Amino acid sequence: MATPKWRTDKDNKDSRLNVRRTSLPEEGGLKDILREIRKISEKQDQLQNEVQMIAKKQDLQQKTLQEELADLKKEWRGEMGAMKKGLIKNSNDINELKIVNRKNDKMQTKLQEKMESMEERERKLEKIQEKLEFQSLEYQLRYRNIQEEEKENIGWVITQITAKILQCTEQEACGQIDRVYRIQSNFTKKNKVIKDVMVHFLKKTTRDEVLRKNASNPIWYKERKAIILKEYPKSILNRRRKYYFLTDELKRRQIKYRWEKYEGLMATYKDDRIWITSEDEAKDFYRMIKKDLNVNRLSLSSSNGKNPKETKKRRFDSPKDNDPTVAELDLITDQEDSDMGEPTEDDGILKDE
Repeated sequence: MATPKWRTDKDNKDSRLNVRRTSLPEEGGLKDILREIRKISEKQDQLQNEVQMIAKKQDLQQKTLQEELADLKKEWRGEMGAMKKGLIKNSNDINELKIVNRKNDKMQTKLQEKMESMEERERKLEKIQEKLEFQSLEYQLRYRNIQEEEKENIGWVITQITAKILQCTEQEACGQIDRVYRIQSNFTKKNKVIKDVMVHFLKKTTRDEVLRKNASNPIWYKERKAIILKEYPKSILNRRRKYYFLTDELKRRQIKYRWEKYEGLMATYKDDRIWITSEDEAKDFYRMIKKDLNVNRLSLSSSNGKNPKETKKRRFDSPKDNDPTVAELDLITDQEDSDMGEPTEDDGILKDE
């Protein structure tokens, strides 16, 4: 068995020394820890200060943003208010314009109705004027190819010619005539031809009898055939222009036709009477004549045994002088340039005796 060892004083001293030695490094570590804690706290303080500074900056930025937003809101509100006012004003202006347009439309419709009524009245007046003019011209005739002479008494010359036509005495013919004078026209000036003579009769029956007898038995004056023509208003003559292409073709084909009183014409074709009152009807009739002519040419060429392409073109016959329809057409072409006014100074006038 081992015997215990007792501590001596020396051993106790050594133990104390050991204890002190071990305590010294522990105190130094605490200081370091405290220093580090201080540093950490200082850093925390710095970080807190920085965070506070950042927070202050953010607060300032938020305040500035809020102020800017408030200003923008005010501006937007002002602009929106102005826009609303402008829209309200524009809508009011549009409504006023609509009202004005409605009034203008009503006025325009009224004016249009008035214009239509005025045009209708004008048409009626033109028709009445045309009828009156036609009635006044029913007592007139145009004598053509009456030789002009110096210091002529044209009234006496026309009296002699009319007496021959009516086969009556010169006194009786003079009693049927109201006025006689020559007409100066642009056609006579340009071509230097004989001026026409206008004769006003007292009765329409006398005028019709002169026309009828002259058509059956033409009168000659100084080796010239006297042509006697009817007078028509210029409105009717202008209306007849659109039918000239058809009348020329009818004359070439020797198809009889007659002008209607106011509008159109009547033609006798294949023993049928055809009334034409519009330009479209005239064009259709013209095509029908051409078509029938081509068919006739083909039939003639096939009967003769010739090639239809080799057939010669037909020469158009010149109109005869005694054809009354041709005489009326000559009147239309020459009368358009004539001046239907008062007689000139050298025109002779036959007065009632």
